[in-house]
Formats: sequence, C-alpha cells, structure tokens
Amino acid sequence: MSIGVLGELELKSHYQVVISPALQRAVGMEASLLVQGAAGLESAEALAARLPDREVADLDRLALAVHLRNAPAAPQGNEWIFLPLHPQTIRQRLFSPEEALRELAALDVEPARIVLQIAESTTLDDAELQAFVTAYRECGFRIALDDFGAGASNYDRVLALQPDIVRLAPALVRNAEQSSRAARLFPHMVSLLREAGSLALVDGIASETQARIAVDADAELLQGDWFAPQGGTLPAPDVIRTRAAQLMGTGKPSPDRTELRLRSRFMNVWNSYRDGQDLEAIVDGINDTEVTRLYVIDGQGNQIGDTALTAHALRGRGHPLSDARGACWARRQYFRNAMEQPGRVQISRPYLSLTEQRLCVTISCVVMRPGLGQVVLCMDALQG
Repeated sequence: MSIGVLGELELKSHYQVVISPALQRAVGMEASLLVQGAAGLESAEALAARLPDREVADLDRLALAVHLRNAPAAPQGNEWIFLPLHPQTIRQRLFSPEEALRELAALDVEPARIVLQIAESTTLDDAELQAFVTAYRECGFRIALDDFGAGASNYDRVLALQPDIVRLAPALVRNAEQSSRAARLFPHMVSLLREAGSLALVDGIASETQARIAVDADAELLQGDWFAPQGGTLPAPDVIRTRAAQLMGTGKPSPDRTELRLRSRFMNVWNSYRDGQDLEAIVDGINDTEVTRLYVIDGQGNQIGDTALTAHALRGRGHPLSDARGACWARRQYFRNAMEQPGRVQISRPYLSLTEQRLCVTISCVVMRPGLGQVVLCMDALQG
C-alpha cells in the first residue's frame, strides 16, 4: 500500500520488526521510505541528497504520514514505530512537534508510540540536537540515537541527549561474530549504554550466531533479517516467539574445552605448590602453550618473590613493566574474588597483561603454603 505522492514521485513504506527476546514478541517496527519515480525505485536518502533543505523537511513530514497510514496491524496495538529523521529536518526546524502532534491526532496515534531516530554520525552540534530532543520529548515522543558505533562513537552525546534507545550499527555484531576480541568488547559497549540509561538495540542481525551474541550481551532489543526481512507486513507472533525461544532457552551451554583444560592444569599446579614444590620446578612441567607465568600474592595483595615464567612467556626484562617483583595486585578482581571465596578456583575475564602486554586470563585460588600460610596462587594464560 502507498498513499503519498511528492510531485511525480510515489512514496512507499517498508517495515522491519524490532523484537524483545525476553518478552518473546515484537515491540516495534522500523519504517523505511522507498521512492518510486520514472527512473525506478530509490531510497529516501538518495532522493534527499538532491532536494533543497526545505523540501527535505517536507519529505520527512510526508514520511511520517505515509508510515503511520501504511503501518501494518500490530498484535499488541502499542508497538513503537521508529522513524528516521534527516539532519536538515532537525537543523532547519521546519517540522515542529506541534505539526507532528496534529498528524498523530488525526490518526488517533499516541506520540509515545513514535521513536524519532537521530543518526549518531550527524554533523549537527550538540546545542541543535539538545533543543530538538527537548522540544519533542516534552510532547511525549521517544528518541533513539541511530547507527551508534559506525564512526567515532560519542558517549558524551549519549549522556547529553539521554536517548530512550541506542541502535548499534550492524557492523558491531558482525565484527563480534568474526573476531574474538570484538566479541569480548561487545558486551561492555552494551553494558555502558544500559548504565547510561538507554535501551540497547542491536541492528543488522543476519544469523543465529549474531543473535546469540546480542542476547549474551544482555541487549534488550534485536532487529535484522534473521527474524524477518523488510516488507509491508510483520511476521506472525508465533514466528517471533519461536525464534526468541531458540535464543532464550535454558539448556546448559557446552563447556569450553580450553577452559576445562586450563582449570585442570591449574589444579595440578595448586596441588604441587600446596605440597611444598617451588614455582620454578612446577613451570618446568607445564607444556600448555597458553600458560605463561605463575606467581603468588599475600593476603594484602602484594606479590611474593619473582614470577616463574614458562617456556611460552616473554623472556627478559626489556621493558619497564616486565618486572613484577614487589608489585601490589590488591585491586585486581582475580585476587579479590579468590580472597572472598577461598575454596573456589577463579578465572578472570580477558584483560591486557601489564607485564606481558598480551591478552590473558588469570586463574587463581587461595592455598595454604608451608611457611607462608594463606596466599593466593595465580596462573596466567594467553587468549587468542
């Protein structure tokens, strides 16, 4: 269905569902505008690039009417409708919230259902954006920051605008699928956005693997072709429920074989050290290529003696961070966790080793050592 005409151009609406994996249903739809002209079909962005500023705002105004009238029936009746805005519409202030409210009133749509999307990469200055966001938010509209992470991501802008939703650029979840380092960073980005007070929407999900990465990062909202491609209708609720159930299943994940092997190696080291063997003698029997160093920390967090290096550690003291004798690790989480739970083996999240300048995890546990009493034994293992 299409109802809008701009000159000789026909405006058409496409929608893509936004789901909540926890609620296991659609909670919104992103609207996209396609333009049919004599030369064929093109995107609204391509058309806007050829229009004067005032007509760009007219296009956004028409898009609001077209998308609202074309919107497919929503099961709950209160799903959000995400509407992208061109930067010139914001800068020129040619489309006022009062005009938008009149359009919504004519269609009996509450402004709280409308999520206005602002591109994160927009060249607008913060004052322009803040004025726009304030005016529309006071009228009941919701605000989303779009395509976050596509360029030089600006957390200051997130803090200043306090968007209801931040839509992460599709490249972020693709990178997380392809790179173990990107996968480790992805949950932290989602967590930062949530702690800033915004819902995190992961866009561009094209596979079950990417969907699981987003769910494991605790992203609240998901969108992409794996759930449903863009179109004039929304997928049936049972289709969304089935996909969400795949992601939110409670079955135990397969154990990480590398982690199991490293834990087993650590227990052998722990037993040998508890029984009185020196660290230098213990490292001679370690053949695991990931394991680089053993060291011991006292109850106050201070390293006791030197670090015992395996054959796979960086040798020598060629840089100022390599010598850990006398170091204080009291603030390291692997030390704190070991002290708080003395009967349990701890394994840290991956981090950049201060002494090796390589990505590693630390496995730690309290041990009673003859002559020293209660200390924390630590083993570092490299990560890919």
